[in-house]
Amino acid sequence: MRDSRWFRLPRILTRILLVIIGLAVGVNVATAIGAGVGLFGYTAIAATAVGVALGMRHPYAGLVIVAAAAPLGVLGGLMTTGLWSIACFAAFLFVLRGSSALIVGAVIAASNVAAAAWEAGTIDVRIDATASVAGFAAVVAVAIGSSVRGNLRYRREVEQRMHDSETNRLIAVERGIAQERLRIARDLHDSVGHQVAVVSMRLGAAEVHLAVGADASRDDLAAARTGVQAVLRETQQILRVLRVGDDDGDLPSLQPLADLVGSYREAGMTVEGSIEEPPATVSPVARAAIYRIVQEGLTNAQRHGVGPISLVVAADDGTRIEIVNRRSGSAHRTAGGGNGLVGMRERAESVGGTFETRTDGRLFTLSAHIRH
Repeated sequence: MRDSRWFRLPRILTRILLVIIGLAVGVNVATAIGAGVGLFGYTAIAATAVGVALGMRHPYAGLVIVAAAAPLGVLGGLMTTGLWSIACFAAFLFVLRGSSALIVGAVIAASNVAAAAWEAGTIDVRIDATASVAGFAAVVAVAIGSSVRGNLRYRREVEQRMHDSETNRLIAVERGIAQERLRIARDLHDSVGHQVAVVSMRLGAAEVHLAVGADASRDDLAAARTGVQAVLRETQQILRVLRVGDDDGDLPSLQPLADLVGSYREAGMTVEGSIEEPPATVSPVARAAIYRIVQEGLTNAQRHGVGPISLVVAADDGTRIEIVNRRSGSAHRTAGGGNGLVGMRERAESVGGTFETRTDGRLFTLSAHIRH
């Protein structure tokens, strides 16, 4: 984005203006030599060069020196046209580099008008319009510099927004792909994997029930079972690939729910209620779903709520989870909104459970039921 031609324009204009100012200073020096001006004349020319150079780092200090050059040239007997012309180019340069257009315009215009009127002996445009032209030239230079800078800033903002929009779109696409991969993995696990395992068992039972002497059929069934088992293994490999980033792979390291809740309490949260650990007969996948729903539910309550949190985990007719918290004043969520809630719903449904949320005034309730 920074390498486009438009964004190189300030550097190009800066170099052009410095070259023009350098040539103008040289012309003024030659004019001063030819006119035999005094010390103040050369000092005024030097002041313009020093002011521009200083203004590249300290714009307002350079502005004061440049503005003083034209009146100083009058004292030295130098024609001020060249000096206030340089001041106009310097004003363009200072505004382009970020100085206040109002301040630069006012200072340079006042200096140009004062120097030209002093030299002409009048400010009356009917007699001599030089002072008016000098002031107007400063205003025009500042206006052009401000316009270029504003246009550049606008284009930068537009391109930055386009860049941010594209980045957000890519993130949304990647998130959607990851969610779809997880959904496909769960579907494969819950439907295809289960059905393939059932078919393998049925083939084994059919092989056992064959009559004596049906060796050909037995060989066919054995080959079929081998093929089905290969499909099952390949399905498991596909599941591992699809579930990259899924956190069900850390099932052995899951801590007890009481320890999980204790870690939140140690972090400063007030969690009230009762907790029952899932029975040992609960499958690892269902146990992981229960653990993650409690974990995400407490995180959700801490992020969007205030005050104490009520947590109930009851192991009756499956595992029932209920989390109630008071919403903060800035939280305006609706039931089912937010990636965290979507993830909890998917976890519950992936093991045949249910998940729902409801609001009652400022109270937000999250409920899940995992069947064993």
